[in-house]
Amino acid sequence: MRPLAAAIARALRTLRLDSDVAKADAIRAWNSVACAVIGPDATRTTALRMDEGTLVVAVPTAQWAAEIRLREEQLVTELASRAPRSGIAKIRSVPAGRS
Repeated sequence: MRPLAAAIARALRTLRLDSDVAKADAIRAWNSVACAVIGPDATRTTALRMDEGTLVVAVPTAQWAAEIRLREEQLVTELASRAPRSGIAKIRSVPAGRS
C-alpha cells in the first residue's frame, strides 16, 4: 500500500489543485509567522488571499500597514520557509473590512 500523502498529492496534481493548496499554506501560516516576527498583537491582522505571489493582508490601521512594509522581507522569508510551494514574493496590506 502506498502512503496516503503521496496518493493525495497525486490527486491534487491531477485535479490541478496543488498550487491552490500551496497558496493556502501561506495563508494558514500568516498568523503564526506574523506573531513570531511582529509580536502577539499581529493577531489583529488577517491573511485574506494570494494574488499572483502576493499575500493580501487586512490590517486595522495605517500603522499596521507600515509595520508590515517595514518587516516585509523577514515576513516573506519566514512564510516561504513554511510554505515553500506557495510562491509568495510580496505582502500587500489592505484596510480591514476591504478586500
